[in-house]
Amino acid sequence: MNVDSLPVWDPSILVRSNGDAISTANGLGSVDESSENVRHDSVETHGYKTMQITVGDGGTQVDQELRLSITGRLADSVWIDALLSDVGRKAGDQTTATLREVDQIYFRVESPRYFLHLGDLNWVDNSLELYSVERSSLGAMGGVRGDFGGGYTEVRGVVGTDEVQHFRRTLNGVSGQREGYSLDASGGFVAIVPQSETVWMNGVKLTRGVDYLVNYAGGMLDFKGSIVPSFDDEIRVEYDAYEDDNIYSLKGAAASYRHPNLYLDLSMFQLENDVDRLRRGVWTDEDYNMLKSDRGEVFVRDDSLRALRRPDRSARMGARLRVQQNRQFYADLEVALNKSDSNTVSDHVGGPEGKAFRWFVTTDSTRDLLHFPLAMDVYGNRIMEGYDVTEFRSINSDWDPYILQDQWDLAYGGSAFLDDDLLYDEVKFRTAFGNGWFGNALWGYRRNDGEEWNSSRAKISLQHRNRNSLSEVALIRVASTADRNMERYQGTASAEFLQGFVRPFGSGDFRYTRIDETSDVAGIDGGVGAIHNEVLYGKSTGGFGMYFDKGFLRESAGGRIACRRGDTYGNEWADSLRSAMWLQEANYGARYFSLNHLLQYERIARDSSEGENSWVGELNSRMGGDEIGLTGNVTYKIGLTEEQIYTAVYKAVAPGTGDVRYDSLTGTFIEGVDNGDFVYDGMGRNDSVGAVLSSDASFGFDFRWNPGVSLGVKRGILRDVTFGGSWNGEGSDTTGRTLYFPPVTAVALRRTTSGRINMEGLVEWEHPSGVSLAYKPGASFDKKLSSISYFETVYSHEIETGYRINPDHFVGADLLMEDDELSALQIWNWNIYDVSLKYRFDFLNGFFVQPLGRYRQGTGADDLDNDFEADLWEGAFRVGYNKQKKVDAFANFSVIQVDDRGDYIPYQVLSGYSDGRTYRFEFSLSIDMNDFISLGCHYILRFGNSEENVFQKLSTEARAVF
Repeated sequence: MNVDSLPVWDPSILVRSNGDAISTANGLGSVDESSENVRHDSVETHGYKTMQITVGDGGTQVDQELRLSITGRLADSVWIDALLSDVGRKAGDQTTATLREVDQIYFRVESPRYFLHLGDLNWVDNSLELYSVERSSLGAMGGVRGDFGGGYTEVRGVVGTDEVQHFRRTLNGVSGQREGYSLDASGGFVAIVPQSETVWMNGVKLTRGVDYLVNYAGGMLDFKGSIVPSFDDEIRVEYDAYEDDNIYSLKGAAASYRHPNLYLDLSMFQLENDVDRLRRGVWTDEDYNMLKSDRGEVFVRDDSLRALRRPDRSARMGARLRVQQNRQFYADLEVALNKSDSNTVSDHVGGPEGKAFRWFVTTDSTRDLLHFPLAMDVYGNRIMEGYDVTEFRSINSDWDPYILQDQWDLAYGGSAFLDDDLLYDEVKFRTAFGNGWFGNALWGYRRNDGEEWNSSRAKISLQHRNRNSLSEVALIRVASTADRNMERYQGTASAEFLQGFVRPFGSGDFRYTRIDETSDVAGIDGGVGAIHNEVLYGKSTGGFGMYFDKGFLRESAGGRIACRRGDTYGNEWADSLRSAMWLQEANYGARYFSLNHLLQYERIARDSSEGENSWVGELNSRMGGDEIGLTGNVTYKIGLTEEQIYTAVYKAVAPGTGDVRYDSLTGTFIEGVDNGDFVYDGMGRNDSVGAVLSSDASFGFDFRWNPGVSLGVKRGILRDVTFGGSWNGEGSDTTGRTLYFPPVTAVALRRTTSGRINMEGLVEWEHPSGVSLAYKPGASFDKKLSSISYFETVYSHEIETGYRINPDHFVGADLLMEDDELSALQIWNWNIYDVSLKYRFDFLNGFFVQPLGRYRQGTGADDLDNDFEADLWEGAFRVGYNKQKKVDAFANFSVIQVDDRGDYIPYQVLSGYSDGRTYRFEFSLSIDMNDFISLGCHYILRFGNSEENVFQKLSTEARAVF
């Protein structure tokens, strides 16, 4: 056990007469009325309520949202926190890339002496080392606390119900992959309870939001920061997932007592399927009778329904006692009991039961041995069969499979052998030599009750530490007996400078292992043959960091090597693994420039095969500022991912009430229409495609430059002209090819699985007299992973010109030329020319009129030589009124005449209008009655001989903010 994890025995923190010490480990927060930051005003209410009703020709669509938050001081030393969130989305019912807000309600009142929480809650109890529990539920949670017996006491309990299931997933890292690790074993969709996950890498718990991010709607794990998994890294994740028809009830209680010399913790919980509710709403009578007569055999059902789950129960209770004397002697004693039932309705099926014990005693709990230069630590635990150390695992689990394998040469065949009586003993001597030098000697022994397997581990180490540097060398011997006998000799060394501009660092781990096992092949004398093998393994890394006021730069390089020989591999040493790694990290922030950069290269060769290269990179940079006339951004990213392709998700609504429609000719969704049957619902995973490993690369930049500001030009064209441009590219390849940069041409994009390229230029001239001119050439290429082989190419030229006659009068003209080629359900090619003239007159401090004339021509053909040509004329007149933060209203009447020559015309060519004449009236009104209430309505009327009938759509919305 690491003494650095011991509690800090500070009586001034543990005992306070005003009772403001509130346990933050259990998420209860702190209340300190003496603090100047505590508000002493009354209760505050915040939130909003929206109601939107859309009436179309095909029906009515109603959407509403409510969020009400109440916080503040209810009375002296009594605080309240309440939330009501009703957005029409239950927990777990998400299909988009980011889990949005779900229906939630809770009420919480808290004071230094008690707290009460009703509604949605998160029960956390990690006071013990033998187990811990964290569960999201719906119910009630409360507790009392205060000074008692010279210390501080807290008692709390919970009762709740939920529909979630706990899952565990262990997977190996993939070199070059930081994103897209699926938390579902089959790679499918899973809805995870937000913030219920715990992630370990190589037995070390990672920090949410710093080391990783989880996409809760879908179940994807992305690493961030300096965490870059490699091929031999073990990733273990535990999480709760929403699961309908699996109803659980939770009951739990915890108590703690804190004294300057004594810590006492009591814990218990019971998690059980709610049989009554399952019988009422999930099971049939046949299901219940089948479960009741269960004798532990596999269920065979006559229907095609999914497997019938047995109702189970898990109950644990434990106690932990920690005592200390003079901040020197320290003892930590713990006991826990597990009782479970795999079918609670059957008298013929039970469950495992067992106890667990843990102890730790040291003669000096200070890290630097402040009381005496020699200390002894004794540590151990006993786990009885039936306790199941793999369930409700604490953060510092002694029986973590990765630790057992990496440090004890156990668990190579999995964790099944842990279903036994487990014993662990450890003794450690620590000594201080002076001047920052320390020594350690440790011996530990693990085994099962019958010693069918065991492992002993001895370690001696020498450490030097001070404020400027930290270094350590260690020698280790491990001898284990299981399905094979292993003897390992290991040496480790590490050093790091903690201060200074340049800070070198390095570490190394070298191991020699002898492996003896038996073979099923008989020897010459008819006996069972013996196999002897030897393995050499080493890994090292080293580098330096340069730290300065506004950032840092770190360079490191390392490698791994493994060689083996013996009866299985031959008498000569042969390489089984060779890898080399280079990592660069940089961070810089200044007024006109910022940079965040990570780049890693790794080369791996196994069994003398050809080497494999992998790259991971991410760069974000900002440069310039408006005051110097130059602004720009650069982004770059490469790596591997196994995440399913994301695509736009459109939700079906009542016919005619949406603003998105599906064009069956081109197989695409068209946004911004009047009479759509869908609405955009975010980006979601394309689960029909499946998850495959892909190589991804993306790059983007944009800039704007005004030479007049940059060069200080006061007159001439350089003063008035601005240059700009942008380029964005993405590529994803699933054929095994590695992308180091996204495709830059259409030909290269066609060779990738999916991707896109967008580029646009800008030349803008704006004279002080009011004349302006802008030219925007652009091109875009889009390849989507779909069953219709979607690929679209668009070239465009856009010219915008205008003249600001005075503050009240503006006249302008726009020209758009577009060449579009689309390959989807069939191949289409069309050209669009769009010219518009507009004039705006502002008067009477907010009113305006705006006439507009527009001509649009579209010509094209499909791959069956069906030509089409169409002309669109539009005349429009808009009148409106705008007053900032008060009213925004307009009425627009337009006449659209379309003449087409052709059988089929894609919807987007003519903006959704058909042959003939269409009259369109649009009215929009938005009123902010005050800072808290706003009303709005939007009405569209379309009729004419080009319309099938008169189309009307009315949308009203009311929003209250409080």
